[in-house]
Amino acid sequence: MEFVLVVVALALSGCWAGLHLAVRARREAATLRRLNAMLEARAEQRARELQIALTAAEGQSAQVEAAHRAKTEFLASMSHELRTPLNAVIGFADLVRMNEAKEPLTLRQHQAVEQIRAAGARLLTLVDEVLNLADIEGGRLALTVERVDPLLVARQVCETLRPMAEAAGIELREPPPVSGLAARADCERLRQVLTALIANAIKYNRPGGAVLIEARQSAENISLSVHDTGPGLPAARMEGLFQPFNRLGREASDVPGAGLGLAVARRLIEAMGGQLDAESREGEGAAFTIRLPVGLEEARAVTASTVPAMVLPEATLLYVEDNPSNVALMRHVITALGRIQLHVAETGPEGLALARDLRPDVIILDINLPGMDGFEVKARLAEDPLTRGVPVLALSARAAFADIRRGREAGFAEYLTKPLQIPALAQALSRALTPAAETPADEARAIDADAA
Repeated sequence: MEFVLVVVALALSGCWAGLHLAVRARREAATLRRLNAMLEARAEQRARELQIALTAAEGQSAQVEAAHRAKTEFLASMSHELRTPLNAVIGFADLVRMNEAKEPLTLRQHQAVEQIRAAGARLLTLVDEVLNLADIEGGRLALTVERVDPLLVARQVCETLRPMAEAAGIELREPPPVSGLAARADCERLRQVLTALIANAIKYNRPGGAVLIEARQSAENISLSVHDTGPGLPAARMEGLFQPFNRLGREASDVPGAGLGLAVARRLIEAMGGQLDAESREGEGAAFTIRLPVGLEEARAVTASTVPAMVLPEATLLYVEDNPSNVALMRHVITALGRIQLHVAETGPEGLALARDLRPDVIILDINLPGMDGFEVKARLAEDPLTRGVPVLALSARAAFADIRRGREAGFAEYLTKPLQIPALAQALSRALTPAAETPADEARAIDADAA
C-alpha cells in the first residue's frame, strides 16, 4: 500500500511539474510574441524613418545637382558677358600699341595704354581660371594627352615670361635642352601650368632674386621643378597652398591675383595622371615640382609657334557679328593687317545672303547671334554648294571646353575666343588664305559657273 502511495505521489508530482512547465512555456511564448511584435513595429518604424531620410537625401541631391547646373550656366554666362567688353578693351589697346610707330603717343598716354592692357589681361586670366576650375570640378575637362618634350615647353614659357622677369629684376634660368626627354601630358595644359608656376616665382620673389627650372627623369616619371629665391612660406600656411581663393595672407599685397592659379594647376596635372607638390621654408624660397608619366611612344616634334607677318594677301572677308564695338574693332584690325576687303552682316540670315552674293575667301562668324546662332549658320553654309568650300572661322566669347569641342565638331576651320588676340587672328587668316590647288572662292565660282 505504501509503495502504491509513493508511486501515486510521484505521478502527481510529475503531473504538477509538467503543468507548471506548460504554463511557464505559454507565458514565455506570449512574452516572445509580444517582444517580436514590438521588434517588428520598431523595424517598421525604422524602415519608415530610413525611407523618409532617403527621400530627403534624394531631394537634397537633386537640389545640389540643380545648384551645380545653375553655377555652370552662370559661369558660362559670366564668361560671355565679360569677354565681350574685354574684346574691345584689349583689342583697341593692342591696336594703339601696333600703331604707335605711325601715331606716336606721349609718355603718359603710353603708360595709360599699358595699364589698360595689363588690367584687361588680369581680368581675362581670372575669367579663364574660374572657368577652368568649374570645368575640372564638373568633369568636363577636355585633354589631349600625348608625348611631349617638357623641357621644350618650359623653355618656350621662359622666353614668353623673360620680359616680365627682366622688368622685375629677376634672373630667369631656363633649363638646358636634353634630347630624348619626353612625358605624357597635354601640351597646352602643361604650358598653362608652367606659366602659372614660373610667373608666381617671378612675382613673389625678392629684388635681385632668381628662378631656376630643373628636370629629372626616372624609370616611372619626368619631374620639372621651379625654384625661387623668394621669402618662402611658413609651415602653417603650406596646408592651404592649393586651396581655391586662398592667397595665404597676401590679400593686401600689391601683387594681383585671386588665389586660383595653384588650385587649377594641381588639378590639371592630376587630370593628366601626374602630381604637383610644393616645398618651402620661410626665408629660403619655394620649389614646385611637377611629376608626369614617362612618354613611351614614338617621339613627335614639338615646335614653338611663330607669329606670322602682319600683312595678309588681298582677299574678301565676311564678318558676321551683331555687336557694334566688336565690328568697329575688326575694321581697325583688318585695316592694319593688309589689303582685305571687309563686309559685315549683323544676323545669320543676312550673313548667309551675303556669303552667296560675295563668295568671300574667308568668313569670320560669331556664335551668339540673335535668332540664328553661329552653329546653325555654319551648318547652312556647309549645305549650300556655293559656300560649302569657304573656310569659316569662329570668333566667340563662348570659351568653355564644351563650346570649343562643339565648334571643332561643327567643322569650323579655327575656333578663336574673345577677347580677340590679334596675332592669333593673323595666324588663322594666314592659314585660311594660303593658296592651294584651288581656293574656296574659286571652287564656289566654278560651281556657280557650272550651275549657269
